[in-house]
Amino acid sequence: MSMQARTKKILAVVAVIALVAAGGLAAVVTMLVRDAPESLPTVTAFSNGETVDIQAGVCDSTMRCADLEVAYLPVPAGVPLQMSLPKDVAEGEWRLNVQFGDPRTGEVFEGFRDYTPGEVYSVTVPTRENEQLLGVIIQQPSSRDFAPVWALQTLPGLNEGNDAQ
Repeated sequence: MSMQARTKKILAVVAVIALVAAGGLAAVVTMLVRDAPESLPTVTAFSNGETVDIQAGVCDSTMRCADLEVAYLPVPAGVPLQMSLPKDVAEGEWRLNVQFGDPRTGEVFEGFRDYTPGEVYSVTVPTRENEQLLGVIIQQPSSRDFAPVWALQTLPGLNEGNDAQ
């Protein structure tokens, strides 16, 4: 296995672990489902000529989540990700969490930015040639102990022939 393939595999595993930890995908919390709104808006992501709709799940303060499905859209290094938010999200407070990896070293970097109501209705996540966008999570503040969460996995090649659920 070449160093580049090994690094890509390490980044893929780290990205999946980080999203599982951040989203608590393994835990389905009955209370969250009972208290969740009947329908949550969809966020749209676009990159490299492809588009995907991201469905929301709900998470509690310990990041145990219900109905959270991680969407997948490959975003090559150096290519930006654009996200379009529906009015229901953009006109409230929300947080954009991003995770980048350095393909040369395997290091992972995380960051976030908080947005105020009506500040933006779309956002672009830029990348450089030497950094790989691994994933993006959008969160709204909690209400009645749960918060809407939208999760997107962006590492190219992660889902190719590996659709384990």
